[in-house]
Amino acid sequence: MFKFIGSIIEEMKLTTWPSRKQSVRDFFMVIEYTAFFLVFIIIFDWVTQHGITFSVNHLIPFLK
Repeated sequence: MFKFIGSIIEEMKLTTWPSRKQSVRDFFMVIEYTAFFLVFIIIFDWVTQHGITFSVNHLIPFLK
């Protein structure tokens, strides 16, 4: 158990942490990707919703 904890501490000493500049850049990249996929999902949702509604409205006369 103590050997395991010791190896964890040694690995943490080898860890390099990003600089403030790199952290800020990565943060804004995450925001950009999130905004892109948000817009993509909204457009996809709108197209599928209106496509299904359009299809159903045009198929109903054929079913009567």
